[in-house]
Amino acid sequence: MSLCLLIFPLLSLLAFIGSHLASGPFIWLSFLTLGIWVILAGNLIQSLISLLTGKRRKAIFPLLAILLHSDFIFAIWQPPFHCKDITEEKNKELTLITYNCSHFNWTKLWTMNEAVREIEKINPDILCLQEAPNTDYYNQDSIDKAFDYLPYKIQSYRTDHLPIAIYSRYPITPVDTIYYKDSYNLSIIADINIKGKEIRIINNHLQTTSVNAHRGFIMDSKMPLKSRLRELKLFLYTMKENYRKRRNQVNIISKKIKNSPYPVLVCGDFNDIPSSYTYKTIRKSLTDSFCAAGSGYQYTFRQLFKALRIDYIIHSKDFISLRNYSPEFSYSDHNMVVWEGRLRE
Repeated sequence: MSLCLLIFPLLSLLAFIGSHLASGPFIWLSFLTLGIWVILAGNLIQSLISLLTGKRRKAIFPLLAILLHSDFIFAIWQPPFHCKDITEEKNKELTLITYNCSHFNWTKLWTMNEAVREIEKINPDILCLQEAPNTDYYNQDSIDKAFDYLPYKIQSYRTDHLPIAIYSRYPITPVDTIYYKDSYNLSIIADINIKGKEIRIINNHLQTTSVNAHRGFIMDSKMPLKSRLRELKLFLYTMKENYRKRRNQVNIISKKIKNSPYPVLVCGDFNDIPSSYTYKTIRKSLTDSFCAAGSGYQYTFRQLFKALRIDYIIHSKDFISLRNYSPEFSYSDHNMVVWEGRLRE
């Protein structure tokens, strides 16, 4: 078999390794997980050409390479009939929304009140925000009034990290706020008492990829090529460091999940896609609610061709997912994710 025919299957294998190993030299393989769309497309085209030209044996490796990432495929797409029937309201015990809302100041528009009206229509019991609105953007009275239909809340207060918050219809007990070292990112952990039953919420905003910070300069054709290449080199180094930071952050969260004394819901902006070490480490023994009760194609980052799912609601086996969907609004560069479910009896 020609060496060229092994390129995409090999890249698929290396990406698979990078999704499970993210330390030492293997961290460079994490870059391939971000390009999984291109790798899978290459394998698909190669297999189709082989099949259509009667060279079926040459289609084996690219088809196996696609199957190797079947978990990624089903983490972004589920059959349209997959969503469970929740017409009986009594089956739905809990609604949770996670939303990186960009401070409700995306594109410099003040959209908090308008966005909150849309959120209120969904009627969440728990609302987890990343890049939450704070006094850098709105006065505190306006924030309190906007979310007064959810009477309990906890939020981060350190100004050297991006704000994060949990609002709830039910009483909240703060457990921990993890301010990650050398990062603007953080996670917040809380217990919520739902009609006498304790559950644990872990709301995360993990290390950014820094794509937006460098993309404009690199793609600007008016800039000298040498300057753009220098920026590309800086971008690759920054991404490597951010993968390392995100790996350390997710290892911390994984231990928090393992040690939880209560049923756990893990949500937030992971800044990584389902083919990544981040996603696979957090998910492990947990259930991705989209895989359990989603329908169709789901992306949560509204830029980059709407190709990235990086916001999640993942839960322990103590919960039953009834519905997971991601409505699109223009208040942020992210979509919110909505989960409806209940505790197992």
